[in-house]
Amino acid sequence: MIHDLKKIFDIVAQSSITIDGKIIPAAFTIPAKEQGAPFMILAQMHGNEPPGLAGIALAMALSEAGLLAKPVIGAIGNPLAAAQYFDAYLKDPHARQETRDAYRCGLAGDGRLLPDMNRIPVDFMTRDAADHHTRRAQELFTLGQHIWGIADIHSARGNMVCITDHKHDRDLKYTPIRNLLTELAEAISAHASTSVQVKTFKTILTPLPNIKSQTGIEAGRHEAPDAPATAAAFTLALLHTLGITAVAPLEAKEDGVFIRYGVRPRITYADLAHHGVLHGDDKIYMARRCEALASVPERSDTVIVRRPDGHWALQSVAQFSTKPAGEMHYAVYQYDEMEAISKDDVVAVAIPSGVAFHAPESFSGIFVSKSAALYDKDPAVGPWPVTADKIGSVKFCYPCHVGEMKLNLD
Repeated sequence: MIHDLKKIFDIVAQSSITIDGKIIPAAFTIPAKEQGAPFMILAQMHGNEPPGLAGIALAMALSEAGLLAKPVIGAIGNPLAAAQYFDAYLKDPHARQETRDAYRCGLAGDGRLLPDMNRIPVDFMTRDAADHHTRRAQELFTLGQHIWGIADIHSARGNMVCITDHKHDRDLKYTPIRNLLTELAEAISAHASTSVQVKTFKTILTPLPNIKSQTGIEAGRHEAPDAPATAAAFTLALLHTLGITAVAPLEAKEDGVFIRYGVRPRITYADLAHHGVLHGDDKIYMARRCEALASVPERSDTVIVRRPDGHWALQSVAQFSTKPAGEMHYAVYQYDEMEAISKDDVVAVAIPSGVAFHAPESFSGIFVSKSAALYDKDPAVGPWPVTADKIGSVKFCYPCHVGEMKLNLD
C-alpha cells in the first residue's frame, strides 16, 4: 500500500500550479466537468502521514471516470519531509514506523529536526522565504486564498481515527468516521508557548471569507493497512456531501450520532495521583497492573517486579519467564491514542521506589506520552521514562471526556 501511495506522491510532487504569476510546487489541479474555484485535499502536512494521499487518489479516480463535478486541488503539505519519509521507507520497509517519526517534520542536512510544518509563525507572510518552512507556509497560504474549501487529512502515532475539526456540522453527513473531537484548539492553546507565536494551518485559513468548508481528520496509524481506506472513504463522503461528486458514499444511512471526545488541557505526570516519596534516582515508566505472565499485554516486553528484599526493578518478559527476580506487579505499557482509562487505574510506576501513579479520573487520552526508546528526536511527545524532577513539566496526555452527541446534519 505504501508503494502505491508513493506513486501518488510522485505525481503531486512533480506538479505545480501557477497563481497570479507565482509557481506553487507539489500541487496540481484535478480536472472536473465544471470550471470555478477548486476544493483542496491536503495530504502530508507531516511527511510521515501518507494516508492522505489516498484521498487525492480517490479524487483522481473520480476525475478519470468523469464523475468529478467541480475541480479539486491535490497538495502535499511538506514535500521535503514527505520525500525523506518515502526514501527511508523504501530503504527499510520492515522497520517499525517509529523509526521514521523524524520525517514528521523532516531533517536538515546536519540531522537536526526541522520545524513542524503545522506550527506556522504568525508573521510568516512578511518573513524572508529563504527556509523551506517559511516558503512552504507562504505557498500553502496562497493556495488557501484561491480555494473554497479544504479537507486536511492526517494520520497519527497511535490508533487515532477521528474528526479533529470542522466548520459546519452538515459537512459531516455520511462520514464513516464517527468520533468527533471538540475543544481541541482551546485545550492546546491552554499550554501554548508564548515565546514563539505560531498558528496551525487550520487557524490561518479559518478566517478567510472564501473558505466555506474546512474539515480535518486523523485516519489512524501512519502505516496501518486500513488507514488509506479510511481516508478515501471519508473523502468520498465529503465530496458527495459538498456536491463535488454524485457518487454515493459507502455509508448510505445517517442518524447524526457521533461519539464526542471533549478534549481537556494536557496533564503532566505530576497531575496523576500518586502517594509515597519519590527517590532522586527514580524513573517513571508508563505501566498497567499485571500480576501474571498470561495477562502481560502483547506489546509489552518488560515487567515490573518487587524483589524479595523489597526493592522494585525492571525485568524482561523473557527473563522473568525463566528466572523471576521477584513478584510481578505491573507490565511496562505504552498507552494508545483514545484508549479508555478508568479512575484509579495505575498508569505509571516509578523505579526503583515503586511509587504508583493513578488516573485521577476516567478519560481517554490523545497525544499520549510516548516511549523515548522509540521517539528519541521529538521532545513534544512527552518521552518516558521521566525523571523524578521532571514530572511537573512532561506531558502525560490530553485527557478526553467521552460521550454520545447528536448533530443536526441538514
